[in-house]
Parts: sequence; C-alpha cells; structure tokens
Amino acid sequence: MRANYILIGAGMVLCSVPILTWSVEDRFEEFQQERQQAFEDHRDEFRESFQEFQDTFHEEFEAYQEELRSQWEDPQVSDRHRWVEYSEDQSSRSVVDYEENEITVDVPEDEGAEGLMLKFDDLLNRTMDEAYEGDEVTQRTQEKVDLGDGAPTSAGNERVLNEISPEDAEQMIEKAEVEEREEPKGEDSRGVISLSVPMPEKRPSDKAEEYRAQIEREAQEYGVDEALMMAIMHSESSFNPMARSHIPAYGLMQIVPETAGKDIAQQVYGEPRLLSPDYLYNAENNIQAGAAYLDILESSHLSSIEDPESRMYAVIAAYNTGAGNVARTFVDGTNVAEAAEVINSMEPEEVYERMLEDLPYEETRNYLVNVASRTEAYREF
Repeated sequence: MRANYILIGAGMVLCSVPILTWSVEDRFEEFQQERQQAFEDHRDEFRESFQEFQDTFHEEFEAYQEELRSQWEDPQVSDRHRWVEYSEDQSSRSVVDYEENEITVDVPEDEGAEGLMLKFDDLLNRTMDEAYEGDEVTQRTQEKVDLGDGAPTSAGNERVLNEISPEDAEQMIEKAEVEEREEPKGEDSRGVISLSVPMPEKRPSDKAEEYRAQIEREAQEYGVDEALMMAIMHSESSFNPMARSHIPAYGLMQIVPETAGKDIAQQVYGEPRLLSPDYLYNAENNIQAGAAYLDILESSHLSSIEDPESRMYAVIAAYNTGAGNVARTFVDGTNVAEAAEVINSMEPEEVYERMLEDLPYEETRNYLVNVASRTEAYREF
C-alpha cells in the first residue's frame, strides 16, 4: 500500500492529509490471493464430497458382497473387466467377462433351460441406462451421498452388448456349455444351472471399431494420440462400458470423479465439477473425458519432457499412478520439473527401461508394458 499526501488550505493554515491508495501491484496481489483461496476452498469441498462418496461406496460394496454370500459361494461383482448383474432376489446372475471374452448365466435349477435362455436373451438386450440402474452398489451409494451438480446425464439407450448381433448369438449358443452345481456349499445349498457362452473372437475389435469415430474426433479436438487412447481404453476396461473399479473409477477409460474428474471438467466446461457415475458410464462423455485428461497430462503436468516418445511413456504411467509417482522414478520426491531435467538427459529407450525398473508399483510397470505395446498395435488398426 502507498500513502500519498495532498495540501489543504484552511485560511492561513496549511496541513497535509494522507490519502491511502492501492497500487496496481497491490490490487493484483489481492486478486491472486482471493483466487487461490477460492481454489483451495473448492478443492477441499470436492475432496470432502468425494471422500464421503468413496467411504460410502466401500461400505455398500462390502455389505452387498456379504448379502450375496448367503446364496453364492463366490459372490462376483462388477470390476474393470467384468460386468456382473444379479436378479432382484439375488438368486440368478449374469457375468460378462470382457477379458476372457465369455458370458456366464446362472439361474435356479427349477427355472430350467427355458430360464437360462430368457436370462441370456434379456442380457443381450440390456441398455446402458438399464445396466446403470442395475449397478446396485453405485445406486445404494448415490441414495446416501449426493455428489452435487456433477453434470448428470443418461448413460445411454444403446445396448451394452450391441456388438453382438442376433446371428452372433445363435452361433454362441451352439458352442455353449451347461452344468449343474450347488450354491453355496453347505447345508443351505440350492441347485443352480449354469450356461457358459464364448463371445465371438472378433468382438474386441468390433467394440474398438464402434468407438473409433469418436476417439478420432476427440483425439483431434484435444491434440492427443488416438492409438494411445485406444490402447488405454483396451487396458483399462477391455472395452467394457460398464467398467467400475474399487476406487471407484467408471467407464471405458476409468475416470475417477474427484481426482482426474474435476480437472477434466475444468478443461471441458471451464469450471471444476465432480463427474457423476451416470455421466461417466455414458460412452461419449467417458471418451471425451479420457481425451481431455490425456491432454492435461501431456500439455500441463508433463509438458517439460521434451522428447515425444519419452513423454508418452511418462503419460502412460501417470494415467495409472499420477505424475508425482512418475517423478519419484527419477528424483527423490514428486517434483515433475526436476524429474523432467533427468528424463531430458536420457534416450527414450533408457527412460522406458528406468521406469520398468523403478516405478513405485508393479501394477504401473505392467500397465506401461501393456499400453505401450498396444499403442504400437493400434497404429496399424
């Protein structure tokens, strides 16, 4: 603050009176402080909201699994590579394993072969909106915790398994295997009939092709590599649009509502938001979010890495574990700028090998190998 003085004449008396004025520098500093405080308040609010959602999600997840154990020896639930649904009374279930490329349907033995086929047909015709409503853990969580104005939307009216045609379904049934077993083990077991059906071998490539046009559009919009987007989607979810991890992260590219989500919303909408599960289950939203996040990693967090190939390796690892853990691979701490100086002194092959040896988590090391190799494959797709 600066004190300026003016002279005031009062008869024969002259006196000086200080007038306090703000300099441009003072006003800018005040603005910056207010902006930083608003950002921190927003960040803390988002963190608290998502922490409550996350805690409730884990509680509901455990409670749901415990309920299922009364009827199932192995109470399978949805994850990144499997979409699992149970009937309302939990006596029957369907499991779509995108990694193994197989569908399994289980019904009580008194429903017989007719019940199996009805369940199978119902599964093939399930829409994204219906599947979202059937995500019991997320639905129970959202009944207790409101994520706020997180841009909710319809998950979509297309079939979850729309890459499987009626002709495909007929051929699948020809290869189906049926078995009978008791569920769960013990005195209170009941008879269950199980149908195992291999999905078409071309299904993964058909699903990738289904999303290709939008991936190309979003890759161009955000200036990212479409082959990398395809490889990440393949690795994150095996093209399972109902993918849901334990974090929880949602959808094809496994977006977390709080961490990556609020940065993505800032990029897409110009303001931070918590992205809701129904928003992230929508394939178009999810692909856009994945492209925006890759742009954030490449153009902001890791932009100081000069070589494009070295930066790509860092982006892949950061997508899985965060930029701070990538920095730990090269320096003592999470300073990305310091890590970039080390990376910039190395050849891309050396960067890759160093990351395979020293990335903090085995999961991330394996992730780097899978995504890097798939990126090369999708360049020829």
